[in-house]
Amino acid sequence: MSKGLESSADAWVPSRFNMAVDIPRGRKAVFNSLSGALIVVPAPVWRRYLKAGCEVHARPHAASDILGTLCSKGLLISKTVNELDLFRLRDQTARFSDKKLVVTVLPTLACNLSCRYCFESGVQAAKHGKMMPSDREEEIVRHIAMSAQGKRALEMSWFGGEPLLTAETIARISARLIPACDQAGVMFSAVLVTNGMLLNRNVVRQLQKCRLKFIQVTVDIPASEKRDRQGRETAGRVLDNLALAAQRLPVYLRINIVRDDKAGFDALYEQLRQRGLHRHLQALFFAYVFGPECGGRDGHFAAMTYPAYARIAARERQKARALGLPVQADFRPSQVGCIATDRFSMVIGPDGRLFKCTEDVGMAERAYGSIEPGSPVRLDNLMPWLLYDWSQDPRCVRCPILAECSGGCPHIRRVQPRQLEAMRYCEGHLLEIKDRIREWAINNLDRSPHRGSAIVELTGREAVPA
Repeated sequence: MSKGLESSADAWVPSRFNMAVDIPRGRKAVFNSLSGALIVVPAPVWRRYLKAGCEVHARPHAASDILGTLCSKGLLISKTVNELDLFRLRDQTARFSDKKLVVTVLPTLACNLSCRYCFESGVQAAKHGKMMPSDREEEIVRHIAMSAQGKRALEMSWFGGEPLLTAETIARISARLIPACDQAGVMFSAVLVTNGMLLNRNVVRQLQKCRLKFIQVTVDIPASEKRDRQGRETAGRVLDNLALAAQRLPVYLRINIVRDDKAGFDALYEQLRQRGLHRHLQALFFAYVFGPECGGRDGHFAAMTYPAYARIAARERQKARALGLPVQADFRPSQVGCIATDRFSMVIGPDGRLFKCTEDVGMAERAYGSIEPGSPVRLDNLMPWLLYDWSQDPRCVRCPILAECSGGCPHIRRVQPRQLEAMRYCEGHLLEIKDRIREWAINNLDRSPHRGSAIVELTGREAVPA
């Protein structure tokens, strides 16, 4: 968002959304979470213009190149501008935009694995892994197609449970929705999240027709965390399946860090390389695992703290990159909050009930409606999501990465607020963002500069004399 270049105000101050980290050769990498800009400047330039408390007097049309860049990138802001209001406007505009419909479908709650941290495990135990009945498919297609009318795009996500237990259901629904969207001029795209156990040749062939932007496959460190129902480890089979699938479909590998296991990371990287996945994966990335509200198949799951996770992830990104693995290297902030707070988003459970968050699926008392025509809307379950307000937490209001984080996970904040303190989320997320800023700047500027990089480096020669 452009922030005030056209203003006639002559007092400019550092943005409240700036975060600066030290990088080699006496430079600072400065990230702005509202504009998404990242610049690199010599430390003296940072002290002159961007350090807290600085104030620069200049008119935009007469400013030096460096001031013009800092203003246009949103790192300097007119003193008269309320940046919280700017972010609030952008947040509300995105959340209530009617340009696209975002739909997550869980065709089943059942799973062929037994993960301790699964947020559906409690529901599976109570509901016996409910599957979507075939007569619901037609109703789901009708409901989604009707809801997508007038939109520019339909973004589908297939989730679970393990969605590939019902691969035929995914194929049938996709085969109906894709031509309906094409005929209506609605851009269709989809993603699928799977544990990879069923990603065999026949399933891959089916998925190639489903217009998938990518598949996300999840593995764990330690590998022993992902076991099947008979207690057997699954990592080898999943990686064998990936070696096939990644040559035919865009595949991202999510590595859940359940516990630090250096030997386990090293073994995984070696297995990826042995199967040629360093050449065929789109990218791999590391993810935090938290204790879910409805987990508990094997008792309480004790997650590591978020700062501990952030330190491990930073270490492993560096190791994996050095081995030539396609690490998701660039720090690209999402610039949006959780889709559960968007007006035009929905989660459809196997029984056709409508939810805002995947973690609520299976709990009928949290549904806000149903795909059945004429079904009533439960505003008491819908409105808290649409009215979710990050500004109620004073820590969020003061945080420089608010515009990247948007207050974190709304479900945890609403349902498990004590867990935020237990996991030390805010402390850890700040640490993680600093690590990513540093990596992004160093890798793009010093090691592999490339055309189209979003990083701007200012040498300071353009600076206005103090």
